[in-house]
Amino acid sequence: MKRWIVMAIAVVGLVFMMTGCQTETAQPQTVKVGTLAGPTGMGMAEMMVDGVDLGENVTTEFTIVGAPDQLTASLISGELQMAAVPTNLAAVLYNKTEGQIALGSVNTLGVLYIVADEAEGIASIADLKGKTILASGQGSTPEYVLNYLLQQNGLTPGVDVTINYVSEHSEVVTALAAGTATVAMLPEPFVTTITSKKANIKVAVDMTDAWAQAGDGSQLQMSALVVNREWATANPDVFAAFLEAYEKSINDLNQDPMQGAQDIVAAGIMADATVAQAAIPNCNIVFIPAADAQDSLTDYYNVLYGFDPKSVGGSLPGEDFYSIGQ
Repeated sequence: MKRWIVMAIAVVGLVFMMTGCQTETAQPQTVKVGTLAGPTGMGMAEMMVDGVDLGENVTTEFTIVGAPDQLTASLISGELQMAAVPTNLAAVLYNKTEGQIALGSVNTLGVLYIVADEAEGIASIADLKGKTILASGQGSTPEYVLNYLLQQNGLTPGVDVTINYVSEHSEVVTALAAGTATVAMLPEPFVTTITSKKANIKVAVDMTDAWAQAGDGSQLQMSALVVNREWATANPDVFAAFLEAYEKSINDLNQDPMQGAQDIVAAGIMADATVAQAAIPNCNIVFIPAADAQDSLTDYYNVLYGFDPKSVGGSLPGEDFYSIGQ
């Protein structure tokens, strides 16, 4: 009888141990993700609207802002675990945090285009010789991309091509609509806005294609998902689940722009579904894992560094920028 009592106690103890193991789940956490309005955030639209399953006891909170500097402090402090930002800001954050901000994936290639009145006869960067271009983004990546491509095509900015800068993309659209400018550099979705308003304004040069031609196939990679390294290292399954959901969200957007545009508006990334749907194909929204992005992104960083080292935080990111857990 004593033997059965001992065995019964042992079995009860084992049941309690197993029950304890089964109820011991991951600590509840909220994963906070930031993004910009416009093309940088479009790839997250489905996740924002439909929700994302990152595992038991894990919720996701998205924040959309209008300017990159509105995300910087939250990323540095660790308040945000991830954010979609311009790739040059990703390098700046890596340097500011001594490697604590790493690359998760590239999410957007180039969104810059030369648009022009058809009468200007522009079909390539070389055709810009003797022209006057209206643009915004002086002292930042749009200026550096434009200058690089002009130089790669044998043109000297300010000599062979006149570039007039204004402060806002909307000013460029207004000037084109009024006819006071006939050649301009604009990003999406402003390209779609002006070409839909004025029939004689067309896309003349896709700067992403021009970059690939100038750089022997290197991709112009202009925005990316960055991640807090300490958080990603401590939560590898959650991070992996997010990347998987993010890739699906981007693929669904590209395959069904109509639904994607509705999600973009519902998420608060853009206000006009018609403009969003028309712009999606030209926004070059992609999912490129960090390791696969390294070669092209290094080329891009080298170009930016050549114009202004501060544009990438003073130095090029190290190898660890492209790999979590190192």
